[in-house]
Amino acid sequence: MTGYALAVLAVYAIIGAAVGAFAVPRIADMLLSRAYLRSYTWWYRCLDDLSRYRDAFPGRLPRQSEKGSAGAVGMWLEDCRSQALKGTLTHERAEALREAGIDVGKGSSARSEAEQRRRCSFSARAWQRAVLAAAMALWFAAQPLSGAPWHQGCLLCVCGAVMASGVVCDLRARVIPLECCAALLVVGGAYQLLRHGSAGIAEGAVAAAVVLAVCWVANLIARKSGGSVGFGDIRCMTALAFACGPATLLGAAACYASACAFSLAGMLVHRLGRRDGIPMAPFLSIWLAVGTTVLG
Repeated sequence: MTGYALAVLAVYAIIGAAVGAFAVPRIADMLLSRAYLRSYTWWYRCLDDLSRYRDAFPGRLPRQSEKGSAGAVGMWLEDCRSQALKGTLTHERAEALREAGIDVGKGSSARSEAEQRRRCSFSARAWQRAVLAAAMALWFAAQPLSGAPWHQGCLLCVCGAVMASGVVCDLRARVIPLECCAALLVVGGAYQLLRHGSAGIAEGAVAAAVVLAVCWVANLIARKSGGSVGFGDIRCMTALAFACGPATLLGAAACYASACAFSLAGMLVHRLGRRDGIPMAPFLSIWLAVGTTVLG
């Protein structure tokens, strides 16, 4: 490797380390705050819509299959029941549902609204900044090593920073913000267009449609046992499918193989139960790496 190549590699690594140490924590904190405010507003708006629905149709609850706002409230209600079974509702929201006549059980709430608000923030400690800096330095340095043109490498650097922010949010508050998914869709789509042209975009669109269909079927099955695939996970997987195009299947296989291995290891050491969920964003980042850098 020539001196010029080493200098380029060092510049990418330094920029990546700075992004990981300073930009990613700030972005994650901002996105978590926005996600909490959006979730809080939407949740209580749906509760008001539920009250209006029950006033109009006494003795009935809205179903997901209904059209318009009633179907949206039915979807929200199913999500509330799923959260209640997992015990992840806040005390205030669980009580509001009980007052509205919705039975969510005794163990449905895990924290207060104030605790949830604090959870939806991120103030990075020194070791967290160091980990993020190292991860981003490796990701940024991998782009010139891959031999991709500089403009494609820059797009992948942005995708990596966005995905890292999503990982922080998911580990912190079990949420992958909408903004992360939208950025992955746009920037990943631009990468796919530059790398594979219109054929890559078409394959990405087909892959995204398949992912949505699989998630829809999975939710139909999972909800019978009180589980579900999170909306954030679905949005992120759809964006990754669009970004990875022809390599989507391999990226998804790497993602779920690593997630299964982690879950099995957790159960073997009795840290996870069969019904316990895990944050998926760390494994979705493997999808991004395999689907773009290695095989994209």
